[in-house]
Amino acid sequence: MKMKNTEIRVHRVIELVSLFLSMTLVKRLLCVVLLAFEVDRAEISHALGLTLRSVKRYEAMLDSVEYRQLLHMEKRTKASKLDDFKDIIFQELDNGAYRTLREIAIMIEEKTGLKRSRNRIQIFLKKHGYKPLKVGFFPCEGRWRKATDILPGNSCAADGASENR
Repeated sequence: MKMKNTEIRVHRVIELVSLFLSMTLVKRLLCVVLLAFEVDRAEISHALGLTLRSVKRYEAMLDSVEYRQLLHMEKRTKASKLDDFKDIIFQELDNGAYRTLREIAIMIEEKTGLKRSRNRIQIFLKKHGYKPLKVGFFPCEGRWRKATDILPGNSCAADGASENR
């Protein structure tokens, strides 16, 4: 009966504190507090769902001079292989020979050997400040350009607009 009551309390505390902090930080803080009250490592591991290795690491961090590192979260992002070739890709795009994502995807596959979906390429381009220029149905109007180059570099749209009038 006591074990079930303890588990309910732990889950409620985690739920309350997770409203303000991420789940990783919540578990770290609870682990450190329980270690400060000298609760057994195995019980902490079981109650919080942490590995014994993590509990030992948090204990070592707590006992060291740099105990504030417990609140530091590392930003983990997976590096894109396209980032290795971004100079080549952007140089080709700035030449202006490619108008659609399909053409850009083929160019990237030819130049780098990386086959990526059009959606993935679109996300990559947007992340680096490129966005599609969608003005109308004229062939010279739709192309990918750097966001800062859209307005001054759009001379074709002005010619197409004058033809429509």
